[in-house]
Amino acid sequence: MKPVIVHVVQHLKPGGIESFALEFQRAAQPFFDVHIISLEHHNVKGYWNNIDGFNDFIHVLNKKPGWQANIFTQLKAFFERVNPIYVHTHHIGPLVYGGVAARLANVENLIHTEHDAWHLANVKARFLQKILMRLVNPIYVADAHFVAKQINKLMPSKNTSLKPIVITNGVDTEKFRPSTISKKDLLKKAHLPTELKFIGCAARLESVKAHHILINALKQLPDNIGLLLAGTGSLQDELTQLVSKLKLDNRVFFLGHIEDMTRFYPLIDVFCLSSSDEGLPLSPLEAQSCGVPAVLTDVGGCKEAICSETGLVVPPNNPLLLAQALTQVLQQKNTPSPRVFIEKQRSINTMIKRYVSLLQADLRGKLC
Repeated sequence: MKPVIVHVVQHLKPGGIESFALEFQRAAQPFFDVHIISLEHHNVKGYWNNIDGFNDFIHVLNKKPGWQANIFTQLKAFFERVNPIYVHTHHIGPLVYGGVAARLANVENLIHTEHDAWHLANVKARFLQKILMRLVNPIYVADAHFVAKQINKLMPSKNTSLKPIVITNGVDTEKFRPSTISKKDLLKKAHLPTELKFIGCAARLESVKAHHILINALKQLPDNIGLLLAGTGSLQDELTQLVSKLKLDNRVFFLGHIEDMTRFYPLIDVFCLSSSDEGLPLSPLEAQSCGVPAVLTDVGGCKEAICSETGLVVPPNNPLLLAQALTQVLQQKNTPSPRVFIEKQRSINTMIKRYVSLLQADLRGKLC
Protein backbone atom coordinates (compact mmCIF):
# COMPACT_ATOMS: atom_id res chain seq x y z
CA MET A 1 0.00 0.00 0.00
CA LYS A 2 1.16 3.51 -0.81
CA PRO A 3 1.36 6.18 1.93
CA VAL A 4 -1.66 8.49 2.00
CA ILE A 5 -1.70 12.30 1.82
CA VAL A 6 -4.89 14.37 2.15
CA HIS A 7 -5.32 17.91 0.83
CA VAL A 8 -8.24 20.00 2.15
CA VAL A 9 -9.40 22.94 0.00
CA GLN A 10 -12.39 25.25 0.18
CA HIS A 11 -13.69 24.35 -3.28
CA LEU A 12 -12.52 23.09 -6.67
CA LYS A 13 -13.47 26.01 -8.87
CA PRO A 14 -10.72 27.17 -11.26
CA GLY A 15 -7.90 28.82 -9.33
CA GLY A 16 -4.31 28.53 -8.22
CA ILE A 17 -4.92 26.60 -4.98
CA GLU A 18 -7.19 24.12 -6.70
CA SER A 19 -4.75 23.61 -9.55
CA PHE A 20 -1.96 23.14 -7.00
CA ALA A 21 -3.88 20.33 -5.26
CA LEU A 22 -4.90 18.56 -8.47
CA GLU A 23 -1.45 18.77 -10.03
CA PHE A 24 0.13 17.57 -6.76
CA GLN A 25 -2.27 14.63 -6.77
CA ARG A 26 -1.43 13.63 -10.34
CA ALA A 27 2.34 14.08 -10.06
CA ALA A 28 2.60 12.22 -6.73
CA GLN A 29 0.49 9.24 -7.88
CA PRO A 30 3.42 6.86 -8.44
CA PHE A 31 4.46 7.21 -4.81
CA PHE A 32 1.41 8.28 -2.80
CA ASP A 33 -2.36 7.96 -2.73
CA VAL A 34 -3.36 11.63 -2.62
CA HIS A 35 -6.93 12.46 -1.60
CA ILE A 36 -8.46 15.90 -2.13
CA ILE A 37 -11.38 17.02 0.02
CA SER A 38 -13.37 20.02 -1.20
CA LEU A 39 -15.46 21.53 1.59
CA GLU A 40 -17.97 23.10 -0.80
CA HIS A 41 -19.97 21.25 -3.42
CA HIS A 42 -20.10 22.18 -7.09
CA ASN A 43 -19.74 20.59 -10.51
CA VAL A 44 -16.09 19.51 -10.36
CA LYS A 45 -16.09 17.87 -13.81
CA GLY A 46 -17.38 21.06 -15.37
CA TYR A 47 -14.01 22.69 -14.73
CA TRP A 48 -11.22 20.12 -14.75
CA ASN A 49 -10.25 17.59 -17.40
CA ASN A 50 -7.70 15.59 -15.39
CA ILE A 51 -9.84 14.08 -12.62
CA ASP A 52 -11.43 11.04 -14.27
CA GLY A 53 -8.62 8.76 -13.14
CA PHE A 54 -8.96 10.05 -9.58
CA ASN A 55 -12.69 9.72 -8.92
CA ASP A 56 -12.07 7.64 -5.82
CA PHE A 57 -9.61 10.22 -4.49
CA ILE A 58 -11.68 13.41 -4.86
CA HIS A 59 -14.32 13.98 -2.19
CA VAL A 60 -16.75 16.88 -2.37
CA LEU A 61 -18.64 17.80 0.79
CA ASN A 62 -21.71 19.98 0.88
CA LYS A 63 -20.73 22.74 3.28
CA LYS A 64 -23.19 25.63 3.36
CA PRO A 65 -22.34 29.23 4.32
CA GLY A 66 -21.60 29.58 8.03
CA TRP A 67 -20.23 27.09 10.55
CA GLN A 68 -21.19 23.41 10.29
CA ALA A 69 -20.22 21.04 13.10
CA ASN A 70 -20.90 17.94 10.99
CA ILE A 71 -18.02 18.88 8.67
CA PHE A 72 -15.62 18.28 11.55
CA THR A 73 -17.09 14.83 12.20
CA GLN A 74 -17.05 13.88 8.51
CA LEU A 75 -13.41 14.88 8.17
CA LYS A 76 -12.39 13.18 11.42
CA ALA A 77 -14.01 9.91 10.31
CA PHE A 78 -12.31 10.13 6.91
CA PHE A 79 -8.87 10.78 8.40
CA GLU A 80 -9.28 7.84 10.79
CA ARG A 81 -10.23 5.60 7.87
CA VAL A 82 -7.38 6.47 5.47
CA ASN A 83 -4.68 7.12 8.12
CA PRO A 84 -2.70 9.79 6.22
CA ILE A 85 1.00 10.45 6.81
CA TYR A 86 -0.04 14.09 6.73
CA VAL A 87 -3.01 16.38 6.12
CA HIS A 88 -2.36 19.46 3.99
CA THR A 89 -4.69 22.47 4.37
CA HIS A 90 -4.95 25.51 2.11
CA HIS A 91 -6.39 28.84 3.29
CA ILE A 92 -8.21 29.66 6.50
CA GLY A 93 -11.46 27.68 6.07
CA PRO A 94 -9.71 24.37 5.39
CA LEU A 95 -7.33 25.16 8.27
CA VAL A 96 -10.30 25.48 10.61
CA TYR A 97 -12.06 22.29 9.55
CA GLY A 98 -9.16 20.18 8.30
CA GLY A 99 -6.73 21.24 11.00
CA VAL A 100 -9.05 20.66 13.96
CA ALA A 101 -10.41 17.39 12.52
CA ALA A 102 -6.87 16.12 11.88
CA ARG A 103 -5.90 16.72 15.49
CA LEU A 104 -9.10 15.09 16.73
CA ALA A 105 -8.25 12.07 14.56
CA ASN A 106 -4.71 12.01 16.00
CA VAL A 107 -3.07 12.67 12.63
CA GLU A 108 0.57 13.19 13.53
CA ASN A 109 1.61 15.57 10.75
CA LEU A 110 -0.25 18.63 9.53
CA ILE A 111 0.97 21.14 6.93
CA HIS A 112 -0.73 24.44 6.20
CA THR A 113 0.25 26.39 3.08
CA GLU A 114 -0.48 30.09 2.72
CA HIS A 115 -0.89 31.03 -0.94
CA ASP A 116 -1.46 34.71 -0.22
CA ALA A 117 -1.75 36.91 2.85
CA TRP A 118 -4.46 39.38 1.88
CA HIS A 119 -6.98 37.92 4.33
CA LEU A 120 -4.59 38.54 7.24
CA ALA A 121 -5.09 42.29 6.79
CA ASN A 122 -8.51 41.70 8.36
CA VAL A 123 -8.24 41.92 12.15
CA LYS A 124 -10.81 39.18 12.82
CA ALA A 125 -9.25 36.79 10.29
CA ARG A 126 -5.79 37.46 11.72
CA PHE A 127 -7.02 36.80 15.28
CA LEU A 128 -8.73 33.56 14.20
CA GLN A 129 -5.64 32.38 12.35
CA LYS A 130 -3.37 33.06 15.34
CA ILE A 131 -5.65 30.97 17.56
CA LEU A 132 -5.81 28.16 15.00
CA MET A 133 -2.06 28.09 14.44
CA ARG A 134 -1.49 27.66 18.18
CA LEU A 135 -4.33 25.17 18.53
CA VAL A 136 -3.50 22.78 15.69
CA ASN A 137 0.21 23.64 15.39
CA PRO A 138 0.79 22.81 11.70
CA ILE A 139 4.06 23.06 9.83
CA TYR A 140 3.59 26.52 8.34
CA VAL A 141 4.53 27.05 4.68
CA ALA A 142 4.35 30.05 2.34
CA ASP A 143 4.41 29.43 -1.40
CA ALA A 144 6.56 32.50 -2.09
CA HIS A 145 9.10 34.66 -0.27
CA PHE A 146 6.74 37.60 -0.82
CA VAL A 147 3.93 35.77 0.99
CA ALA A 148 6.26 34.86 3.86
CA LYS A 149 7.28 38.51 4.26
CA GLN A 150 3.63 39.57 4.34
CA ILE A 151 2.81 36.96 6.98
CA ASN A 152 5.75 38.00 9.14
CA LYS A 153 4.70 41.62 8.80
CA LEU A 154 1.03 41.07 9.61
CA MET A 155 1.55 38.32 12.21
CA PRO A 156 4.94 39.04 13.80
CA SER A 157 5.92 36.39 16.33
CA LYS A 158 8.95 35.20 18.28
CA ASN A 159 7.52 31.69 18.02
CA THR A 160 9.39 29.97 15.18
CA SER A 161 6.39 27.71 14.46
CA LEU A 162 4.45 30.83 13.43
CA LYS A 163 7.16 31.86 10.96
CA PRO A 164 6.53 30.18 7.59
CA ILE A 165 8.98 28.05 5.65
CA VAL A 166 9.07 28.95 1.94
CA ILE A 167 8.37 26.22 -0.61
CA THR A 168 7.70 27.78 -3.99
CA ASN A 169 5.07 26.32 -6.28
CA GLY A 170 6.11 23.96 -9.05
CA VAL A 171 4.62 22.65 -12.29
CA ASP A 172 4.81 19.32 -14.10
CA THR A 173 7.52 19.70 -16.72
CA GLU A 174 6.48 16.44 -18.38
CA LYS A 175 2.92 17.64 -18.85
CA PHE A 176 3.83 21.23 -19.77
CA ARG A 177 6.46 21.02 -22.49
CA PRO A 178 7.10 22.64 -25.90
CA SER A 179 4.90 21.36 -28.71
CA THR A 180 6.37 19.31 -31.54
CA ILE A 181 3.74 20.73 -33.92
CA SER A 182 4.37 24.06 -35.65
CA LYS A 183 2.60 27.11 -34.21
CA LYS A 184 1.04 27.84 -37.61
CA ASP A 185 -0.57 24.41 -37.74
CA LEU A 186 -1.78 24.73 -34.14
CA LEU A 187 -3.35 28.13 -34.85
CA LYS A 188 -5.01 26.82 -37.98
CA LYS A 189 -6.45 23.89 -36.02
CA ALA A 190 -7.76 26.32 -33.37
CA HIS A 191 -9.36 28.48 -36.11
CA LEU A 192 -7.19 31.46 -35.20
CA PRO A 193 -5.33 33.82 -37.57
CA THR A 194 -1.98 32.34 -38.58
CA GLU A 195 -0.48 35.70 -39.59
CA LEU A 196 -0.51 37.12 -36.04
CA LYS A 197 1.96 36.78 -33.22
CA PHE A 198 0.01 36.21 -30.01
CA ILE A 199 0.28 37.43 -26.47
CA GLY A 200 -1.53 35.01 -24.17
CA CYS A 201 -3.15 35.48 -20.78
CA ALA A 202 -4.77 32.77 -18.65
CA ALA A 203 -6.67 34.33 -15.76
CA ARG A 204 -10.14 34.90 -14.38
CA LEU A 205 -11.87 37.85 -16.04
CA GLU A 206 -12.05 39.80 -12.78
CA SER A 207 -10.83 43.25 -11.76
CA VAL A 208 -7.76 42.01 -9.83
CA LYS A 209 -6.34 40.58 -13.07
CA ALA A 210 -6.49 44.02 -14.74
CA HIS A 211 -7.13 42.74 -18.26
CA HIS A 212 -8.03 46.27 -19.31
CA ILE A 213 -4.37 47.26 -18.83
CA LEU A 214 -3.25 44.47 -21.15
CA ILE A 215 -5.89 45.33 -23.75
CA ASN A 216 -4.84 49.00 -23.67
CA ALA A 217 -1.21 47.91 -24.03
CA LEU A 218 -2.13 45.87 -27.10
CA LYS A 219 -3.59 49.00 -28.70
CA GLN A 220 -0.07 50.47 -28.70
CA LEU A 221 1.47 47.44 -30.43
CA PRO A 222 1.66 46.75 -34.19
CA ASP A 223 -1.35 45.29 -36.01
CA ASN A 224 0.38 41.93 -36.48
CA ILE A 225 0.20 41.21 -32.74
CA GLY A 226 -2.92 39.69 -31.23
CA LEU A 227 -4.16 38.64 -27.79
CA LEU A 228 -5.63 35.33 -26.62
CA LEU A 229 -7.55 35.42 -23.35
CA ALA A 230 -8.24 32.12 -21.58
CA GLY A 231 -10.69 32.24 -18.70
CA THR A 232 -14.17 33.35 -17.72
CA GLY A 233 -15.48 35.89 -15.25
CA SER A 234 -17.88 38.68 -14.41
CA LEU A 235 -16.05 41.29 -16.53
CA GLN A 236 -16.29 39.53 -19.88
CA ASP A 237 -19.00 41.83 -21.27
CA GLU A 238 -17.16 44.92 -20.05
CA LEU A 239 -13.88 43.77 -21.56
CA THR A 240 -15.58 42.83 -24.83
CA GLN A 241 -16.97 46.37 -25.01
CA LEU A 242 -13.50 47.81 -24.38
CA VAL A 243 -12.07 45.69 -27.21
CA SER A 244 -14.76 47.01 -29.57
CA LYS A 245 -14.22 50.59 -28.41
CA LEU A 246 -10.50 50.31 -29.18
CA LYS A 247 -11.28 48.63 -32.55
CA LEU A 248 -9.35 45.48 -31.61
CA ASP A 249 -12.07 42.95 -32.45
CA ASN A 250 -9.91 41.28 -35.10
CA ARG A 251 -6.92 41.00 -32.74
CA VAL A 252 -8.41 39.95 -29.38
CA PHE A 253 -9.98 36.51 -28.91
CA PHE A 254 -11.87 35.41 -25.80
CA LEU A 255 -11.40 31.64 -25.62
CA GLY A 256 -13.37 31.02 -22.41
CA HIS A 257 -12.52 28.23 -19.99
CA ILE A 258 -9.93 25.85 -21.43
CA GLU A 259 -9.88 22.43 -19.83
CA ASP A 260 -6.48 21.39 -21.15
CA MET A 261 -4.04 24.28 -20.87
CA THR A 262 -1.34 22.31 -22.68
CA ARG A 263 -3.29 23.21 -25.82
CA PHE A 264 -3.19 26.93 -25.03
CA TYR A 265 0.44 27.77 -24.29
CA PRO A 266 1.86 26.48 -27.62
CA LEU A 267 -0.42 28.96 -29.43
CA ILE A 268 1.30 32.01 -27.96
CA ASP A 269 4.63 33.81 -28.38
CA VAL A 270 4.69 35.52 -24.98
CA PHE A 271 2.63 35.02 -21.82
CA CYS A 272 1.41 38.05 -19.87
CA LEU A 273 -0.31 38.77 -16.57
CA SER A 274 -1.21 42.43 -16.01
CA SER A 275 -2.58 41.80 -12.50
CA SER A 276 -2.87 44.42 -9.78
CA ASP A 277 -2.37 41.72 -7.12
CA GLU A 278 -1.07 38.14 -7.08
CA GLY A 279 0.40 35.46 -4.86
CA LEU A 280 2.81 33.26 -6.78
CA PRO A 281 0.87 32.50 -9.99
CA LEU A 282 1.07 29.06 -11.59
CA SER A 283 0.08 30.01 -15.15
CA PRO A 284 3.37 31.77 -16.03
CA LEU A 285 5.26 28.76 -14.67
CA GLU A 286 3.24 26.49 -16.96
CA ALA A 287 3.80 28.78 -19.96
CA GLN A 288 7.56 28.97 -19.36
CA SER A 289 7.71 25.19 -18.97
CA CYS A 290 6.29 25.10 -22.52
CA GLY A 291 9.14 27.35 -23.65
CA VAL A 292 7.09 30.57 -23.72
CA PRO A 293 8.70 33.70 -22.15
CA ALA A 294 6.64 35.79 -19.76
CA VAL A 295 5.96 39.44 -18.95
CA LEU A 296 4.38 40.04 -15.55
CA THR A 297 3.48 43.01 -13.40
CA ASP A 298 5.63 43.47 -10.32
CA VAL A 299 3.04 42.47 -7.74
CA GLY A 300 2.98 39.74 -5.12
CA GLY A 301 5.37 36.90 -5.89
CA CYS A 302 5.54 37.47 -9.67
CA LYS A 303 9.28 38.16 -9.56
CA GLU A 304 9.69 34.65 -8.17
CA ALA A 305 7.67 33.17 -11.04
CA ILE A 306 9.72 34.46 -13.94
CA CYS A 307 12.93 33.54 -15.73
CA SER A 308 15.04 36.71 -15.46
CA GLU A 309 17.01 35.84 -18.62
CA THR A 310 13.97 35.68 -20.91
CA GLY A 311 11.15 37.57 -19.19
CA LEU A 312 10.42 40.97 -17.68
CA VAL A 313 8.46 42.44 -14.80
CA VAL A 314 6.96 45.93 -15.03
CA PRO A 315 5.08 48.20 -12.61
CA PRO A 316 1.32 47.50 -12.49
CA ASN A 317 -1.37 49.71 -14.02
CA ASN A 318 0.87 51.14 -16.75
CA PRO A 319 -0.15 50.14 -20.31
CA LEU A 320 2.76 52.02 -21.90
CA LEU A 321 5.49 50.23 -19.90
CA LEU A 322 3.69 46.93 -20.39
CA ALA A 323 3.59 47.48 -24.18
CA GLN A 324 7.31 48.30 -24.19
CA ALA A 325 8.16 45.14 -22.24
CA LEU A 326 6.02 42.97 -24.51
CA THR A 327 7.73 44.46 -27.56
CA GLN A 328 11.16 43.78 -26.09
CA VAL A 329 10.37 40.15 -25.27
CA LEU A 330 8.69 39.52 -28.63
CA GLN A 331 11.76 40.85 -30.46
CA GLN A 332 14.45 39.07 -28.44
CA LYS A 333 16.55 36.45 -30.19
CA ASN A 334 19.07 33.78 -29.23
CA THR A 335 17.97 33.65 -25.60
CA PRO A 336 17.84 30.38 -23.64
CA SER A 337 14.48 28.73 -23.17
CA PRO A 338 12.66 29.72 -19.95
CA ARG A 339 11.98 26.01 -19.56
CA VAL A 340 15.51 25.62 -18.15
CA PHE A 341 14.56 27.90 -15.23
CA ILE A 342 11.42 25.86 -14.54
CA GLU A 343 13.22 22.52 -14.69
CA LYS A 344 15.92 23.71 -12.28
CA GLN A 345 13.88 25.76 -9.82
CA ARG A 346 10.12 25.36 -10.25
CA SER A 347 9.38 21.71 -11.05
CA ILE A 348 6.54 19.97 -9.21
CA ASN A 349 8.70 16.95 -8.34
CA THR A 350 11.12 19.19 -6.47
CA MET A 351 8.19 20.85 -4.71
CA ILE A 352 6.68 17.52 -3.61
CA LYS A 353 10.02 16.29 -2.31
CA ARG A 354 10.42 19.46 -0.27
CA TYR A 355 6.98 19.01 1.31
CA VAL A 356 7.68 15.38 2.16
CA SER A 357 11.07 16.33 3.60
CA LEU A 358 9.27 18.45 6.20
CA LEU A 359 8.01 15.30 7.87
CA GLN A 360 9.79 13.05 10.29
CA ALA A 361 12.99 11.40 9.12
CA ASP A 362 11.45 7.95 8.78
CA LEU A 363 9.05 9.24 6.10
CA ARG A 364 11.62 11.01 3.97
CA GLY A 365 12.66 8.00 1.91
CA LYS A 366 9.20 7.25 0.59
CA LEU A 367 9.55 9.49 -2.48
CA CYS A 368 12.14 8.06 -4.87
